[in-house]
Amino acid sequence: MKSKYSETETETEWLFKDLLEENGYFDSEDLIIEFKDKTKSEKVKKLLSNASKKGSKNGIPDFIIRSNKHPDIIFLIECKADIRQHESKSRDKYADYAVDGVLLYSSFVSKEFDVLSIAISGTSSNYKVDAFWQLKGTDNVNQVDADKLLPYSNYLRLILESDEAFHRDYNALLVYAKTLNTDLHKKKIKESNRALLISGILVALQNKVFRISYKENKTPQDLITSLLNAISSELRADKSKNKNADTVLGAFNFIRSNKTFEDDKTGLLNLLSVINSIKDNVYTFLDKYKYIDTLSQFYIEFLRYANTDKGLGIVLTPLHIAQLFAKMAGVNKDTVVLDNAAGTGGFLVAAMGEMILDAGDDEKKILDIKKNQIYGIEYEDSILALLVSNMIIHSDGRSNIYWGNSFDIIPDKLLKYKDYNKNKKEDEIIQSLKYENINLDENKIDVGLLNPPFKMATDDTEEFEFIFSNLNAIKKGGTVIALIPTSVINDTSGVNYINKKKLLRNHTLEAVVSLPEDLFANSKTSIVTVGIVITAHIPHPKLKETWFGYWRDDKFVKTKNLGRADINQEWYGENKLQEQWLSSFINKKEDYQFSIKRRVTADDEWLAEAYLKTNYSSLTIDTVLKPCYQYMAFRIENGNIGDEQEFIEIKNNIILLHSKLNVKHQMRLDDIFYMYNGVTSSSVEVQEDKLSDNYLPYVRPSKRQSTSYAGFVDSNTVRDEKKFPMDTLYVSTDGAGSHTYAYVSIENFIPNSNVVVLEPKYNMDLETKLLYAAYITANRFKFSYGRKPKGERLGELLLPVV
Repeated sequence: MKSKYSETETETEWLFKDLLEENGYFDSEDLIIEFKDKTKSEKVKKLLSNASKKGSKNGIPDFIIRSNKHPDIIFLIECKADIRQHESKSRDKYADYAVDGVLLYSSFVSKEFDVLSIAISGTSSNYKVDAFWQLKGTDNVNQVDADKLLPYSNYLRLILESDEAFHRDYNALLVYAKTLNTDLHKKKIKESNRALLISGILVALQNKVFRISYKENKTPQDLITSLLNAISSELRADKSKNKNADTVLGAFNFIRSNKTFEDDKTGLLNLLSVINSIKDNVYTFLDKYKYIDTLSQFYIEFLRYANTDKGLGIVLTPLHIAQLFAKMAGVNKDTVVLDNAAGTGGFLVAAMGEMILDAGDDEKKILDIKKNQIYGIEYEDSILALLVSNMIIHSDGRSNIYWGNSFDIIPDKLLKYKDYNKNKKEDEIIQSLKYENINLDENKIDVGLLNPPFKMATDDTEEFEFIFSNLNAIKKGGTVIALIPTSVINDTSGVNYINKKKLLRNHTLEAVVSLPEDLFANSKTSIVTVGIVITAHIPHPKLKETWFGYWRDDKFVKTKNLGRADINQEWYGENKLQEQWLSSFINKKEDYQFSIKRRVTADDEWLAEAYLKTNYSSLTIDTVLKPCYQYMAFRIENGNIGDEQEFIEIKNNIILLHSKLNVKHQMRLDDIFYMYNGVTSSSVEVQEDKLSDNYLPYVRPSKRQSTSYAGFVDSNTVRDEKKFPMDTLYVSTDGAGSHTYAYVSIENFIPNSNVVVLEPKYNMDLETKLLYAAYITANRFKFSYGRKPKGERLGELLLPVV
């Protein structure tokens, strides 16, 4: 009988084909399945040209699977007839073992592709399958946790949803944003129009006809018309969602009148190049990663050096914080979410992502989510265009996006009222105020997420007003999480103090988390912020403890090309920082370094830093000795060399003092020291050089003692009580990078007004002062640009008694 296997197709290869058929590979119109050396991809051929298992030239996997939709992902398959030839211990017997061979191929092909490698050995009665994935440009090989062939979509998800792939592709997108910004600058597109241009193109690319045909336009005018028509078509595709269509379309009119694009000679090429670039770099990213707010990242990049957004107080929420807040709020498939200061939609996109992930494959529920569970309000018309575009780009959740003022939209569109005038005569009717008589039982919103415009001028709306507006629409017991400046919840007087009292009277303060000081570095904004978590319409119980989290370090790093980014991959993933923070918040864990629970009133600071205690016993010897090292180095730098033995004795005495530390015996700083403020720079004339012996150093806040001299001041022009002797302890009280650093002076000096001098209330030698300088500096985490170590805050610091 004639064998059903050809000379080139072993039984194992036929087995693999059967498995492909069982798992639907041959049913997919997207997949290209190639046998042996039949691949038509010249790029793959070139990469395999040096991947021979026997050291000769070409390497040839038994199968290659490619995808039209995901051309940057390649499947490589190696078959062996004998199950004993599945895998060697060392994985370097490339010609003899299936796993060894396919991983060799992967090492070459992964230079240009993400690779899924499959090794199969044996026959239909006894076979073994292993799969691995390796990302482009990496050496790391990950094994798939399955002992059988999986459907293509399962393998695809492993790659597309891996933290590593997202991290790589998202960072590439950030780099591309800078490149595109430069390109659009050369094309003379205004900064304020660049994000709109991208959003318009991305909306147009959702239109299948435009996506297929835009390259066929012969004139710039035709392409512009085609682009705007595609945007209009997408905006008006559903009558129930097109209430803002005219306003949004108006924001894109600049495309028609832009000289770069309408020029008869170069306009077509200019616009085509931008559309192609966005399609290749942004559209493909969005197609791969759903519910990632990319538009806000471009908006931040494009307006980094313009003042348009910050002048309005608009500082967009970074992606990872928007996602974190949605998770903290417990958003799921049944949650209805409102952002009444929606911006470009970062919170709404993050929340929609959580909902749809929870909905799984329930298409009916997903449609309901997009139609009925996403509410957003935006006042600025240009930002509204970005918001609506963002919803369309992310499969459309714009049914309940409103253009207007939160303080009008919420009472008019989202609230129901109790009718106290029913059956009353005309002269008995009570005229109620806008927010009175709200029927909370009719409220439909479960969760409010917002980053309100930061108050930039005295007549701007208070951040708390946006929070209260959001709370009005929330169900009783619902959750609101807002991102606001630290000063808003730390004030113990004025309008914010009144609003704190109002909040506690009507709602519950569940938690406050301190966010990274440089969170908005990409927006060139230094405002220090917190996240505040509120339970709606349940007055704060008197005995309730609020949870305070110290989340100042998210491990993001400021870089030249990526801005502030997770370059070390410490945020996403199992047991990574996002998961740790969520666990800490959900379980209200207390940790002496990062979290604490406290009963608070409006008279208190609502900030972890105010209550966390410094663990002096955990300080390293290097930390303890740092002020000593700086003191001695600065002395030497200024010609006061001393002798080596003196330095050794000072150092050893400090170590001895610290070794006797009793952390239980602590006192307030102002019980140990008198505190004296310095001299304002406007009241003295500062010289760059020391003009005579009468001139003393004018000391300013500094991260290093060696850079703490702002210049020199004539001591005859300063009152005696503002002049201080050598070996005096002082602390910096201002500057994001300088506050709380404490030093001991190497000579007589005059402090500026952002330096506090500490004079001991009892006899204190040099070594003790240097040790106290280390202890004070160790409290730096408790302060920030929004919470300076001045006055009572500095005085109440608890220090070990030395």
